[in-house]
Amino acid sequence: MDAKLARSNADTASTLKDVIQAINYSLKLHGFCGFWFQGVPHCAYENYHFPKDTNLFSPTALRKPIASIASSPVMAELQRFYLNQIASHDFNFGFSLDTSKSYMYRFTSEKNDKTSLLFSKHNIQSVLSWPISCHSNRHWAGRFILLSHLSASEVVLEGLADTLKEAQNKLFECNKQLFNPFLQSSLLKDNARDILLMVANGLQNDEISTQLPISVRGVEYHMEAMRKKFGATNRANLIHLAHQYELI
Repeated sequence: MDAKLARSNADTASTLKDVIQAINYSLKLHGFCGFWFQGVPHCAYENYHFPKDTNLFSPTALRKPIASIASSPVMAELQRFYLNQIASHDFNFGFSLDTSKSYMYRFTSEKNDKTSLLFSKHNIQSVLSWPISCHSNRHWAGRFILLSHLSASEVVLEGLADTLKEAQNKLFECNKQLFNPFLQSSLLKDNARDILLMVANGLQNDEISTQLPISVRGVEYHMEAMRKKFGATNRANLIHLAHQYELI
């Protein structure tokens, strides 16, 4: 790795760590003990509840900690365990994917309620999903999952929206691409993004083939696969959508 790039990555990681510490402090004032933040596509709710082959995201893909960061290693492990072991059976998860409104998790007293058992094990009484819209992101939003040792009636909601909006802005200033679910997911395979960039720059398939270790037929295959995946009508529409999703 280039030394300059390595220093840049280290500086970004250091800055991100400082930002997370600052967010942790501000959220404690609202009664929250931890969080994880994730970029969520606006189509997530529909894709999850109405799975189809033409959807951009499968239910399984939406249950992965991609485009995400946690407030501590403990919270990161809790997130991974929840997504891997609990989310597929938890009705709360599907509701939390709605990027148009906040959602307070509902727990039951049933003995087999794995969600309640998991969070109670960590002394978490309240879990709140809070999406933050960003006008520059037409197809995705940031979402905080906030955890508290307090009951839902005890957490301080006043001013929380402003606190979270400022927190999201700081995270995006560090590395916005890190939280783009379209970019961080497995939507693009192998050389697909490079091909999109070259097409956007006006290169034809044969020109792309000479610059990448791939045949002209391979370029055509990638373009057709991406066109179908994104539901694009033609080459120009595919590039337009790639710009919209901030892939190029």
